[in-house]
Amino acid sequence: MNSFDKVHRIFELLRLHYKTGLTNKEICERLQLPPSTSYRILATLKKYGYVYQRREDTRYFLGYNLLRLAESVVEGTDAAEICLPFLEDLHYETDETTFFAMRSGNQCVAMEICGHINTRINVGRGEVMPMHCAASGKVVLAFLSEREQERIIDELDFKAFTQYTNTDPKKLREELAEIYKTGAAYNQNGLHRGFSAVATAVFNSRNEAIGSIAVVGSSVDLDRSQLEDHAGLLVEASVGITKKLGGIFPQRIIDFWEERT
Repeated sequence: MNSFDKVHRIFELLRLHYKTGLTNKEICERLQLPPSTSYRILATLKKYGYVYQRREDTRYFLGYNLLRLAESVVEGTDAAEICLPFLEDLHYETDETTFFAMRSGNQCVAMEICGHINTRINVGRGEVMPMHCAASGKVVLAFLSEREQERIIDELDFKAFTQYTNTDPKKLREELAEIYKTGAAYNQNGLHRGFSAVATAVFNSRNEAIGSIAVVGSSVDLDRSQLEDHAGLLVEASVGITKKLGGIFPQRIIDFWEERT
């Protein structure tokens, strides 16, 4: 394992334990690293502000310098900036958290969020949206080429996040076919127990699904009927975002939702 792999694993571990932090000993045990190696890496990351160490218990946490890097990524992404006013309008109309997730390899990553401070659901920038169970991931997967879609499905680990997570590739393929038809993907308790979401894809100037916008809220408030109501709003927003990105949103999906109103 090279040094970058070790740094990456430390960052991911600290991300998972962002509330409590971890000691050097705990990091070594979880990652099976020699204490001297872990200490040396942490000392360097601490020097540059990528981790910090709490004095009273010597526990390590992710540092604020990572926020500076994250902000640069977001600010350099035109799609996130374009999506923001649409997310704000959707938040106002639905009174739920809204977010934009961009495709990154075999997953999607939350890039812009609206409403996470004042509503019940907290979606943070950088949160991973798996393609086999998150609405925002599934809707992107549904609009990839068949070859790319199959490659990703073969590589997914189909991790079960809750008892409702779909871990069956065959069922996922069936769901993707329906998503491709309607343009909307749903998730009810599949990623986080008690939370539901609906998402639609956004397309770039090459008409590639580069990401998605989503509405997420409590499963008590967002039953299937309510999610479908929000789906129509999301499609309208996706049409506007896709146009600003220089793409063309599928007309058949626009027609499908117009017929429902």
